[in-house]
Amino acid sequence: MDREYVQMIYEKLHVIPEPGFREYKTSELISSELEKIGYTVHRNVGDTTGIIAVLNSKQDGPILGIRADMDALTYAINGNIEYRHSCGHDAHSSMVLAAAKEIYSMGINKGKLYLIFQPAEELLAGANAMINSGLLNDMTEIVGIHLRPIQEAKLSQAAAALWHSAAAPVRIKLTGVGAHGARPHLGVNAVEAAVLITNAINALKANPSISHSIKVTKINTGAGPDNAIPDEANMYVDVRCIENNEMETILEKLRIAIESTAKANGANVEYTIDLCPAAEYTDELIETNSEAIKETLGEKGLIKNLYTAGSEDFHFYAKRLGCKAGYLGLGSDLTPGLHHKDMKFNREAMYYGVDILIKVICKRLM
Repeated sequence: MDREYVQMIYEKLHVIPEPGFREYKTSELISSELEKIGYTVHRNVGDTTGIIAVLNSKQDGPILGIRADMDALTYAINGNIEYRHSCGHDAHSSMVLAAAKEIYSMGINKGKLYLIFQPAEELLAGANAMINSGLLNDMTEIVGIHLRPIQEAKLSQAAAALWHSAAAPVRIKLTGVGAHGARPHLGVNAVEAAVLITNAINALKANPSISHSIKVTKINTGAGPDNAIPDEANMYVDVRCIENNEMETILEKLRIAIESTAKANGANVEYTIDLCPAAEYTDELIETNSEAIKETLGEKGLIKNLYTAGSEDFHFYAKRLGCKAGYLGLGSDLTPGLHHKDMKFNREAMYYGVDILIKVICKRLM
């Protein structure tokens, strides 16, 4: 494995952070490198900055996707908008690209390899754009990788399965009837409807043995006099669950709570629920990941599976395409945490990540 190459790519990507669906410089750099190596490269996949590179053995076998995310996060710092790679996507892309370089020189004996460089993971929208292109319809399995905070995994450690939760951002708009505060009987108070819906949501019960959370995070009535009955309120509800079937049960209860409470209060309600699925992996790929980790880091380097309330649009690939899935969590001494504007990690972790990915690809396609 070319250690200088992975560091060189990382240094180039790290200084050009770009937000979701606007990864123009990032996409150009990665596409150009893949073409230079010799891959067949699809640019602007799904009319986005997405990239799919293909290596085809022209022999029967699995059709394996290795996925990296490309987008950075947006921050307001000292009154200025800045983009920063504080979730490690520059490292993920660097590792997958370095693995791609090594694999191309080795060749594959069976099946086909897709290298998927995906935009807009932070928007939970990039995976669907890649899927909608139709270029991955024949993919039979997919593997992803992500740096983990030091509290979960240290340098020289990795987990064969990182289990993400389902996430459902819920946006609610309540419309009432405005009135003077001295004559509340002439109005329908939108903020009271919002408070009652909040109470109804807090009263929802789900299976306590399955990790989940439901909470209202925003109520906004906009500008207006302090002594006026507000005629509009907007709410945001964050729902998470580690298991997809229980998430569907929770969301059905949530719909009833929203609709019936708004009706009882006399307010009109509109709402949207955007669901990102929880992880669903196959034992076969978890075992492949485990073997690759042990061969790279030793028996002690393989740590137990990780579970997180965080979500990932990676899981749309398995849900929509029906392919097998696996997802690695890579220790990197990452502090103080993912999405922190000052996130940092030990760059030596990328060497381990590249070696693990190469071994995964070899085990599936050699």
